[in-house]
Amino acid sequence: MKKLLILNGSLSEATLIEEAKKLGYYTITSGNNPSLLGHALADEYIPADYSDKEAILKIVKENNIDCIVSCANDFGVITSCYVAEKMGWPGHDTYENALIMHQKDLFKDFIQKLGLRTPVSKVFESYDEAAKYVKTVEYPIIVKANDLTGGKGILRADNEEEALFAIKNAINRSRTSRFVIEPFIVGNQQSIVTFVKDKKVIASVTCDCFSPINPYLIQSELLFTDTDKAVENELHESIEKICDTLDLKDGIFTLQYIVSDGKPYIIEMMRRCLGNQFLTVAHAVTGFPWEEALVKAEIGEDLSNLKWEKPLAKYAGHHGIMVRRNGKIKGYTIPEELQKHIFKKIDILKPYEEIDDYMNQRVAYIYYKYDDKQEALDTIKRMNDIIKVEFAD
Repeated sequence: MKKLLILNGSLSEATLIEEAKKLGYYTITSGNNPSLLGHALADEYIPADYSDKEAILKIVKENNIDCIVSCANDFGVITSCYVAEKMGWPGHDTYENALIMHQKDLFKDFIQKLGLRTPVSKVFESYDEAAKYVKTVEYPIIVKANDLTGGKGILRADNEEEALFAIKNAINRSRTSRFVIEPFIVGNQQSIVTFVKDKKVIASVTCDCFSPINPYLIQSELLFTDTDKAVENELHESIEKICDTLDLKDGIFTLQYIVSDGKPYIIEMMRRCLGNQFLTVAHAVTGFPWEEALVKAEIGEDLSNLKWEKPLAKYAGHHGIMVRRNGKIKGYTIPEELQKHIFKKIDILKPYEEIDDYMNQRVAYIYYKYDDKQEALDTIKRMNDIIKVEFAD
């Protein structure tokens, strides 16, 4: 039986682990947190920091691993590309291209040279240099750590005082002390997740993102396919242009963007799926076998026999149940009006476990489906009010 290494074992990788086992692989997970639920699903867990590409390469060689699958994290994508390149494995982009796709400074420089629409940004490594720069800019602005994901190291600044705080935050959070400053674009934040085969988009889903508690952490999403066709076509053309320019392999391609005045501004790009079992929801609204396609692409298997299914619903999404303070959680209740739309639920915290970082932690995840978009949007806006979380303290 061939051995496959998956570079994490979180909720986000659980369905990939299950898919790899269906395909007949002995699955091994890595990562620093042994308590993550995905590790229990794998055949073996080897503790390691998956952002340490040399450590992962050593594990691959010492354990006679045959192939590697990345995770829902930029560091995992970069490491998997590095290891695959060193081992001569198919299914992964070059290490150089992985850096271009996932380092904010390289990404911005690349797509600006390619002529794609994006906020013009400036890269800094010095607090003093950036402090001088923010005296000259028009506010609001966004300050981003260069090498972090999931909303970490990102702050909006509406004045110079806030900008200086955001700069210090980015420097402290970044592993390299590099950070990006760019204009804040007012508009609707969305993501488009596609599967690319032979540098052409063959499956696509659009996602509205909602961040009511932490403005830099997506708490709820609503996925759909009936998006603005002009915007969708422009984004598909941009994705295919990037794939062709960089000679990218088959696989997931995600763009995060903001629609302002009817035009999409590209904010981020990733060669990975979004987290929190996003692909489960994507399958619900498209019928495309996202997990199977991703695993097969990254291990170099044939993609010609992928089978589409009938979509579960026109609109589907997920919501991470969060709270507005730290403390011990006793439990939560979901009203009947929402219960009837839920098709999957995953508890993260057990009763009486502690929330110590309420801006980032989730109590549970729920996955819901709707046939009416407005009903779904109205419910999402009320999620934090209608789901009741009870504290034990």
